[in-house]
Amino acid sequence: MSGPCALIVDPYSTGVLFAEYLRERGYRCIAVQSGPELVESLLRTYQADDFETLVAYTGDIEALLTQLSGYDICCVLPGNESAVELADILGARLGVRGNDAATTKIRRNKFEMIERITGAGLHAARQKLVMTEKEAGTWAQAHGHWPVVIKPLDSASTDNVHVCHSEAEVRDGFQRIVQSRNLCGLQNTKALVQSYLDGLEYVVNTVSRDGRHYICDILESRKRSLNGSPLIYDFYRLLAPQGDIQDQLSRYIIGVLDSLEIRNGGGHAEIRMTAEGPALIEIAARAMGPLGSTTTVAHGTGHDQAELIVDALIDGTLFDRLVGNSYRMEKHAMVVYLPSTIDGILGELPILNHLDTLPSLNSYQLMAQIGGRIRRTIDLTSVLAKIYLVHEDGAQVDRDYARIRDLETAFPPKIAAAA
Repeated sequence: MSGPCALIVDPYSTGVLFAEYLRERGYRCIAVQSGPELVESLLRTYQADDFETLVAYTGDIEALLTQLSGYDICCVLPGNESAVELADILGARLGVRGNDAATTKIRRNKFEMIERITGAGLHAARQKLVMTEKEAGTWAQAHGHWPVVIKPLDSASTDNVHVCHSEAEVRDGFQRIVQSRNLCGLQNTKALVQSYLDGLEYVVNTVSRDGRHYICDILESRKRSLNGSPLIYDFYRLLAPQGDIQDQLSRYIIGVLDSLEIRNGGGHAEIRMTAEGPALIEIAARAMGPLGSTTTVAHGTGHDQAELIVDALIDGTLFDRLVGNSYRMEKHAMVVYLPSTIDGILGELPILNHLDTLPSLNSYQLMAQIGGRIRRTIDLTSVLAKIYLVHEDGAQVDRDYARIRDLETAFPPKIAAAA
């Protein structure tokens, strides 16, 4: 076999974007699936035509390396949160640019993550790793400030995150967590209970190369209360690179990246701006998800985080031109989430017939399937659609966002009649 190859572990969601950028640079692409239990919402985004082969990892790293031994692998990329650990291991064993496999735990385990950054003097939530329902409730009561948050140690997309206002809710949240698998397909056996971080939420996306960092974009991240949860995604909106809040976030994220040893590849951080300053909720050592978000933001900044990750892990030509500078804000960009408030078989989504009237509409992505089962939205995996707005005029984006919320009320999803 001839020609340089790129290995993409779990090329799902945002991970599907890497193959095109790699092929443009002359790389052949190989897919690796990290495990058999990944959720269907990820697996159905796979684009088989982008890859020469798909190799399944069964837990035997030596067997996997033997299967890959005939390829000239020059870079390894994690396509999704489920891929981070295996990508670090493969990068180290294959001798290509990546993050240290010996420290993967601090980038995946949310307890270890917060312990590391607070040890470096950075502000974050108070927390406790809990093994039992009783331990979770006891810590929450002793903490003495409500609400508190309980969540899995290593999932994503607000999966099984519970904001609790009583010990009973904490205990219930613990049971829900340990009785389920996370989005990476792993059984939850413990949970993380934390103090609630008050303040507005922001996303900071980054790309790193050999310990140098570039901030790709800073986003306002709004959530709303729906279906009994205060954590339903409302929208992401691109912010200008400079400003008091942006400057604080930019300084803070560099400290986070360094303390967690994210030296190469992508970073996707969720940060609350508290009265004491920025506080990390969590960071993922990968590109922002879900699919479509990075490309929408790219219309605003002029560069896609996925493309910059590819560049940083290969020759760094584009990265070297950008690092040390702020990103540009060429257009206003917003990702709007369309939730479901009902359960059943989706018969029709009438709002889609009205989106073309929005001047800032760039595209939309239907997440549910007509004729498929939908449920009340509780996290990012259960939204009906994502609507992508891009325009030179920020006021137009604001008007179109408001119009979407009006249309959401006027044209709700229709449930198919029972056969």
